[in-house]
Amino acid sequence: MAREKLCGAILAAGHGSITPGKSKLLENLNDKCTVIEAVVHLLDQQLDINRLSVAVNCRFGDALKAKINKSFRGISYARQYERRGAADAARLCMEKIYQEWMDEMFDDILVVYGDMPLWSEQSLAALIDNHRKQEAILSMFSVDVSNLSPTETVSQFGRILRDVDNNIIAVKEPYKMTDEDQEQWQKCQRVNPSAWVFKIDWLIENIPLLRPHDIPHELWLPDLVPLAVRQGKKILELPLADYREALGVNTAEDLAKAREIFKQMHCR
Repeated sequence: MAREKLCGAILAAGHGSITPGKSKLLENLNDKCTVIEAVVHLLDQQLDINRLSVAVNCRFGDALKAKINKSFRGISYARQYERRGAADAARLCMEKIYQEWMDEMFDDILVVYGDMPLWSEQSLAALIDNHRKQEAILSMFSVDVSNLSPTETVSQFGRILRDVDNNIIAVKEPYKMTDEDQEQWQKCQRVNPSAWVFKIDWLIENIPLLRPHDIPHELWLPDLVPLAVRQGKKILELPLADYREALGVNTAEDLAKAREIFKQMHCR
């Protein structure tokens, strides 16, 4: 049996800053690496990923590329010229991968965000492995937030909705939940941290079917979940043991927390 090939996409096209005029992804996690370098190192050096592309924007793209290229080789970059959302950024990464490595074929793609540097190799490897073993179209983590404070960052992630048989049917942002959605979600309070594995051919075919949200008309990755449900495709859910891995960096407080957790995780 041929070995399955995996590519990776890091979505780093956001415009968020902690220090004015500087991408939050260029903030230091410790004296050796920045937020973006921690994510790139994990995918490029620790996981069995054949090709890797990073989505960047026009504002911070050159600075991010310069920082990454000091330590890593063979990374491709996809530039997102307009704020079109994470699904569009993932599409651009796939296009770039196939442009630069047109002779290669890929089975799956791991998609992560550039501002989430705390994922462990073990967790992402388990998501990839289970995705393949279960022959899923779409695989994602879930986090139980029933015992977490509503103000905890993870508690504000997209909420996983289920049918009467406990099958996943959608992932919705808290502010888009109806009363019926909220009642259903209270029965199993799990959220979706943003790390995904997709069958790449399916993802290429289905991103064009997404419809934009609000202004500035962004395409969201969670909207692929109901598409897969309607098509009768298999969705894999993998509970995440340590919710801290799903914490992102958006504020100075987030950064301080991430630095402490990163230190703990890498001093075991």
